[in-house]
Amino acid sequence: MSASKISWREISAGKWARDFDPIEKTQNHLSLASPSMLQLAITVGATLPESEVIGDIKDAWIGLRYAHPMIGCTITTTGLEYEVPNAEELQKWADETVIYDNSGRSGKDLLLEKVSANAPAARLFFMPHRREIVIVLRHDMTDGMGSLILLNRLIKILRQEKDVPRFGDEPTRLTPSLSEIMHAENPSIDATKEAHLVKENFTKLRAMSLKTNPNQSNMLGNLPNYVHEFSEEETSTILKACKERGITIINVSNAAMAKTLLELSGEESGRFCSIGAVNLRDVLPAPYNTPERGVGNLSIPTFPAFPVTTSSNFLELARRVEGLHSYWKYKKNAIECIGALPELVEEGFTTAVKNGITVPSIVAVISLGIIEKYLSEPVQDFLFNSIKVLVDTAVRHVYQGLALDR
Repeated sequence: MSASKISWREISAGKWARDFDPIEKTQNHLSLASPSMLQLAITVGATLPESEVIGDIKDAWIGLRYAHPMIGCTITTTGLEYEVPNAEELQKWADETVIYDNSGRSGKDLLLEKVSANAPAARLFFMPHRREIVIVLRHDMTDGMGSLILLNRLIKILRQEKDVPRFGDEPTRLTPSLSEIMHAENPSIDATKEAHLVKENFTKLRAMSLKTNPNQSNMLGNLPNYVHEFSEEETSTILKACKERGITIINVSNAAMAKTLLELSGEESGRFCSIGAVNLRDVLPAPYNTPERGVGNLSIPTFPAFPVTTSSNFLELARRVEGLHSYWKYKKNAIECIGALPELVEEGFTTAVKNGITVPSIVAVISLGIIEKYLSEPVQDFLFNSIKVLVDTAVRHVYQGLALDR
């Protein structure tokens, strides 16, 4: 890959641009799979404590852009652009991207809404009567951990009520691509071969899918939202059980989802295909291992794909996913392999459709881990994109798989 193209460069006075790297390109392709709505978007928010005084929302949003200028980027067909704004342009941007919502709906209601394919990189919703702030982000600009960093910094700015900063030096804080941070080379022959194997494993065989009947409501994108909110006691019990068995909650979630899809498919066996993510921030060089420079797509996608039967051992499935995540996180040429994947996966999906193979009804099993690592400001409640189907069955499989009473 050309280092010059994926590096931020000033293309005219005060205007900066760079191309997507392969990971961002993958997120962009997946996000724009539908011409009318984003398939991948991040919604993150919080209810602020009653004891906290809420400062000026637009001023805080502008302050957040100064600290993390990535939210002020324009997403093009090939990459990202950023332009240093004057006072009038800055106010116009804030007016267009801050939405005061007095309709009575909650931040969780936003999780159900479609996001237009031409949505800006970031928008802020404020529900004053509910004391809720919700940030809606494009996934081709940042990942889930980046959204937590943004939310935390916004709450901090609101509490401190600082003056609006003077813009001009913020392009120095634009996040480089992960490929540039990791000094990734063009994919080698070995990396390309491994990428081919991942693609074949993910797209060549039919994946499990649900038996569903299209209806008017889901055709319009108004999907039901099923949420299971674990109590502190439940959370402690599950985390303790995971620790005793040497596995993490994200891998338990994958195993539960694999079992759930099989059960609801009505089959005795099937193939589970998912998209996951491995956060690399804690293995990146400074300063990109810190929240101050941690907004961007600094995670790499993983593509779990494996057979599941009714007799599959739950813990073995979880450990299989854990092995996959560890492999990619610590693999020296992981970025090279991932760099070869976007076109291969797209090609694999196209070929699969032509051959009558069900393209994976991709189940994205994502975990933010211990969110307190990035969300340290006081909040009364927290919300993030939730899985909208299968939840009750998946929760049951978590308890059964960990041999816990419910």
